[in-house]
Amino acid sequence: MSVRSTFRKLPSPVQDALRDRVYPSLLPEGETAPEWHLQSWDDSWHRHGKHWSVMFFYSSPDDSGDRDELSALQAHLGDFKRLNTRVFAVNPAEGPAQSELARALGLEFPLLTDRGGPVARLFKSCLQLPMKPVYFSSLYLINPDRKVRLSNRGRPSVEAVVRSIEALQRATRAGM
Repeated sequence: MSVRSTFRKLPSPVQDALRDRVYPSLLPEGETAPEWHLQSWDDSWHRHGKHWSVMFFYSSPDDSGDRDELSALQAHLGDFKRLNTRVFAVNPAEGPAQSELARALGLEFPLLTDRGGPVARLFKSCLQLPMKPVYFSSLYLINPDRKVRLSNRGRPSVEAVVRSIEALQRATRAGM
């Protein structure tokens, strides 16, 4: 039995306590997000630009919760485009697995390959174990100045992320 499957059999409060002790703290709101440059399954390269970005780090293309979050991001892609926000999903999976996932879920945003997990480590979204990095689901909202505006472990409501972007953009326009 794997460590992950054993962990999943533990009661939720025990899982949460272990996560709090083992997982690194996410980047705090207001901190400058690290620079990154990653390749998508379609061989295009992406980096943060002068736009809002949603970065979803996910643990596995086979995880049903991650697939649901990716589908929710796709369902709100029109809202993100209206808000000049680009969506990126990051995982260590290689191009063929990413391509298959994008096709299966009808995703129109980049699925980025983070070989070995260096970008996920910068964003505190994986643990480096002796044999390989272990990703965990986390989502960041980053403004055009590369400031973290939201960091969330797990899979937050995509509707809430859209509302956060709308509120933050209104506040920026109002000079707040």
